[in-house]
Amino acid sequence: MNSNSELLEMLNKMGGMMDSFSGNYSSDDEEPPKPVLPTKVQPGIICQVDGLKSAAGQKLNGCQCAVIRNISEEERFEVRMKDEEGTKALKEANLSPVEKLVLPTHSRRGSSSSARSLCELLLYYKGSGPGMAPEFSPSRIMLTGFAGQCLDHIGTRNLMWLVQVQMEQLAATVGLAKICLDYDEEGAAEVLFALLEGDPMYIDVLIQTIHWTGLIDHDGDDNNDVHSDGFSNCPPTKLTPDQDSYSYVKLMSTGPLRLLVEMTKYKFGGALFEAMKESEFHHLFLQRLLRLVGREGINTNDGSKLGPMARKILLKVLPGINLEKKLDSMKAQHLLVQTSRNLPCQFLRAENVSATTLNEIYFE
Repeated sequence: MNSNSELLEMLNKMGGMMDSFSGNYSSDDEEPPKPVLPTKVQPGIICQVDGLKSAAGQKLNGCQCAVIRNISEEERFEVRMKDEEGTKALKEANLSPVEKLVLPTHSRRGSSSSARSLCELLLYYKGSGPGMAPEFSPSRIMLTGFAGQCLDHIGTRNLMWLVQVQMEQLAATVGLAKICLDYDEEGAAEVLFALLEGDPMYIDVLIQTIHWTGLIDHDGDDNNDVHSDGFSNCPPTKLTPDQDSYSYVKLMSTGPLRLLVEMTKYKFGGALFEAMKESEFHHLFLQRLLRLVGREGINTNDGSKLGPMARKILLKVLPGINLEKKLDSMKAQHLLVQTSRNLPCQFLRAENVSATTLNEIYFE
């Protein structure tokens, strides 16, 4: 495959989107889903500011903010205003949860290079309508914009599986990460609000691009299918196998992991990590990051490049975790055994998993 035009021709002949989420809006003939309204003020959601009385505060009334954390000792929440740098501490009485945006239809997804439009690619659809075979037309932005750089590094043997499951979703993460890189704090804030204002599926699928990544193998055309079943038969409630190909490393380091590393640079990034904790896949996200840290310690290709990124994210998500530096090989081997994809890793499922607990289990 020598050009994006050839890739486009191949993709247009392919059908299918993964039927992973039952009940997703798939046709204009069906009743569209109702917007989700968070039930309470909590970190990781968008709120509207109301009721401030001071002259400065009145200017914020009616504006939206992302909730970063609960400052319990002050009985306030730290928030980042949508169009204003820095953070503020506001009382719960002055914050009202904002309804999530309704899921877009397939035809409107990825129509521009904005963060909101790219977030719309973080969705799975059942098909094109009742009684119709699923249709897939690659979004133009995927082939001509941010994600184009990755397409030349994906082996054609695995292209069908990626198209069926994750091509658009991975493309979205590359685009969102590039907005963060190109526009620094302003770009990262735009991406944060786009992710948090949308349906919770945005966060679920962002996590899935990390823990449930399709087989990406640059030399796949010449290899056998020994490991393919570990990917094609893997449900989204489990980890896909580790990968160490150049193609995988490049896609992860320019896509989802780069996006999250950029978020660690800013205090408001904490709002995204709090939202991720609400996902049913959060424990798998932690498990994948811990495996990358372990693989860094045994010097695999993926570990050498992605392990430092995983440690940086984990230090933000779990302050106090003993990952300031690369693990030695003995601790790395122990970590890999403890986080095997065939183990349930129950401690990672805890509602309030702590760095102290993980340090005792994995690093001491």
